[in-house]
Amino acid sequence: MKTSKLINMGKDHAHDAFDMAKDYLPSTHQLAKSKMKTDKMLAKGVTKVMPKKVKRMGLAKLIILPLAGALVGLLFAPKSGKALRTDIKDKFADAKDTGMEKGKEWKEKGVEKAQDMKENHMEKTDIEHKTGSSDKTESAHGNIHGTPAEPTEDQTIPADKLAETLDDLGYDSEEELTEEEK
Repeated sequence: MKTSKLINMGKDHAHDAFDMAKDYLPSTHQLAKSKMKTDKMLAKGVTKVMPKKVKRMGLAKLIILPLAGALVGLLFAPKSGKALRTDIKDKFADAKDTGMEKGKEWKEKGVEKAQDMKENHMEKTDIEHKTGSSDKTESAHGNIHGTPAEPTEDQTIPADKLAETLDDLGYDSEEELTEEEK
């Protein structure tokens, strides 16, 4: 019985000691809160000291580290050297094919975009011609003066285009042009 009495007395003293400690020591919530505050201040101090160059390396690490991990995994894989080389060759060929396909897709998209822009420009200029908002004075047929379509001295104008060309140049008839040349 003495032992049970001693055990009970020890329990009572432990409870009393625990109650006294609660009064003097901070709670677990307060300890966690102060630890978080300290960690936050420490992290701020480290980032202030860290150079910008190191901060920018984060993106490079994001790209390089997985590639390095894959390479190390391949090197330590339980395959023979020949099988490993063929696997690496196949992976590079797949990556090349994927890159070529993406390049072709991007090229096609670029060509489509250029065609759309060209069509939009042509529609815009057609509207300007129809509404007469262009800066140049033009005839009903369109002005070819000063454009690559304008004939040079050694070119012959087809008979069906002669009237249109004379109109574009500001002449009423062929006779008026020949009189001016004399």
